[in-house]
Amino acid sequence: MRRVLSFLLIVLFSSCSSIKLLDSWKSEDFKNLGEKKVLVAAKTPDLEIRKSYEKTIVKNLRKSGVNAIEMHVKFPNFSNKESRTKEENNQIVKQFLNEGINMVMVTSLKNKIETRNYSIPQSVEIPLEYKNKYVFESNTNDELLNNKTLSGKSKVELENIKMTTYVLESITYDLSLERKKQLVNVCLVDVENPKSGTQVLDKFCKIVSNQFKN
Repeated sequence: MRRVLSFLLIVLFSSCSSIKLLDSWKSEDFKNLGEKKVLVAAKTPDLEIRKSYEKTIVKNLRKSGVNAIEMHVKFPNFSNKESRTKEENNQIVKQFLNEGINMVMVTSLKNKIETRNYSIPQSVEIPLEYKNKYVFESNTNDELLNNKTLSGKSKVELENIKMTTYVLESITYDLSLERKKQLVNVCLVDVENPKSGTQVLDKFCKIVSNQFKN
C-alpha cells in the first residue's frame, strides 16, 4: 500500500506544471516611462516562435498604454549574431534611437534545471548577477521555450523521474539614459514541467508585461 501511495504522489507531482515570477528588479528610472517607445525582441533562431513572443508581449503592453512595437515588425532584416563588436552594438543603438526607440526589452531562455525531489531553485540575486549587463548589447543567441522543447516525454524508470525547470528572462534597457544606468528592469520567470509552449507563451508574456505597471 505504501509503495502504491508513493507511486501516486510521484505521478501527481511530476504531472503538475506552474509558471510564476521567480524574481524581479526595477531601477528608480524605470518609473519615468513618459512617452518612451519600447522595442520588444525575443532571442531565438526560430522566426515563428520569435514572432509569437514579440506579438504577445506587445499586445499586453499596449493594453497597459505602453507604446510598444515588435522587433520583427520594426526591423524585419535584423539578424541575431553570436557576437558583435562594441562598435557594432553602438551602431545598432544609434539606429534604434534614430527610429524613435527609447527602450528595448529582450527576452530569452536563461537556464534549464533538472532536479530530484522536486526542489525549487533559489531566488536569484538581482541586480548583482547583472552588473555586467548594464548596457544594451545584441550578442548571444538564446532559445525561448517552444513546442519542440516540450514535446514527447520518453518512458523512464520510476527512480529516474525528475522535475524540469526552465528560467525565462526579460531584460529592459532605457537607451536614453547614461550607459551605467541603462539597465532598468530584470524579470525572471520560473517554469516547472510545462505542458505546452502555448501555456508558457501566454503566462510568461503577461508576467513580463506587468513589469511596466506602476
